[in-house]
Amino acid sequence: MKYAALTAALLLASSSGQAHSDRSDRQDGCNIRSDYSVQIYRRAFLFTHDSRTPSEVGIGGGRLFIDGREVTLTDADHLRLRHMEREMHLLVPEMRKVAVEAVDIAFTALTEVARGLSNDPETTVSRLSAAHKRIRGEMSAKPLAVFNEDAMAGVVKPIITQFVPDIVGGAISSALKAAFGGEEKAQEFEARMERMERELDSKVEARADALEPLADAMCKRLRRIDELDDEIEYRLPDGKRLQLLRVDHHDKH
Repeated sequence: MKYAALTAALLLASSSGQAHSDRSDRQDGCNIRSDYSVQIYRRAFLFTHDSRTPSEVGIGGGRLFIDGREVTLTDADHLRLRHMEREMHLLVPEMRKVAVEAVDIAFTALTEVARGLSNDPETTVSRLSAAHKRIRGEMSAKPLAVFNEDAMAGVVKPIITQFVPDIVGGAISSALKAAFGGEEKAQEFEARMERMERELDSKVEARADALEPLADAMCKRLRRIDELDDEIEYRLPDGKRLQLLRVDHHDKH
């Protein structure tokens, strides 16, 4: 019996978008992260971290604010910050597009599996549709957290927690019925799994693959932002670099 469709769908739903991003990161050396939580405030970017020093870094208009106070920069650093802001402003709509598409892919995967395996497909699909609409509304209403790799998981995981038990329960029930229902039931179950797998391939994989060019473009933009961050001449009072972004060591070549 085939369980590949169920496994693929649940993996896509729990990490949709991230898998493709991680693949590009490994190939292109783009595993760039920030230790800060980054939010957009008007036209500025605010980097915050409760347990780091400084705990708040603001960038806006080519100016740098450390814990609420503007610091003196060289002309070259002002220019670097303006370039960083420009790249980050271009990055935000790209990230939003990927986030929205990733959520849509997750719900598409869950919906296809629910249709095939849920104990009550009609009710589960209806609830998924309502949850999808609610999540899309919340994403439109809230500003997107920049560089926050946990943001997507925070959106998708509650949906997984809510719906997967019913889908898995239905899958187990269907599998048991097929196992004890004779050859004909087993063949019917096998055919249903194959149909569902084809549906997932056509509706999910193609959309995920379509995100690859945008993911590559975002990767290049992130590398440019990281390069500008590394070039900043300003030093903190203790002499250390600011380092708003970092690249994982295993990505260095």
